[in-house]
Amino acid sequence: MRDSRLGAMVYTARKSVMIRLARVWARPLWWGVSFSGNALVVTADVDRWIDCFDNEALVPLDTYSRFAYLAGALPEFRNVVHYRLRPSPSIVRLVLRRLYRPDGTIILEADSIGPGLFLHHGNGIMISATSIGRNFWINQHASVAYTAKGRPTIGDDVTIAAGAVVAGPIVVGDGVTVGANAVVTKDVPSGSVMVAPHAQPLVR
Repeated sequence: MRDSRLGAMVYTARKSVMIRLARVWARPLWWGVSFSGNALVVTADVDRWIDCFDNEALVPLDTYSRFAYLAGALPEFRNVVHYRLRPSPSIVRLVLRRLYRPDGTIILEADSIGPGLFLHHGNGIMISATSIGRNFWINQHASVAYTAKGRPTIGDDVTIAAGAVVAGPIVVGDGVTVGANAVVTKDVPSGSVMVAPHAQPLVR
């Protein structure tokens, strides 16, 4: 799926100068990733973002060039990187957060999130979960939220669409899709598709 949000930032083969500059700019952030011990996980995240954007010009780039491009073009990708930096010393995380500012509307508080995390459109995402598996996709203004009783546990290959809410101490199985604006507060079996009711006219 092609993401049209990138606009002028969309990478084409003609923009190789931009990539060279990005490689210099992103070097300290990449060092932070390497020292955190999460380089393989971040590499999987990078590959996932490239797959989701489906931009053929990005495919031939090496991993670090892809990383540098995404970090420079997309604040929400920087949120993912900062989440992966959690094992690093606090001073390292603080300095890198100042140098590479994330999207301030995104909160990532899950105890663990598997590789391949993708934030589509980014804005207004809240994630507070016990654990989330591999290849998790979440859209703008969606929430994985806690209640007084606990937080969700989410499996592999789960997609949560725009405006959806998944809340409470529930288990969402592998391969689940939660549609736009759906509210999920009970366990969901693997492979399910959860959708919100269609809007109805208000009877006055």
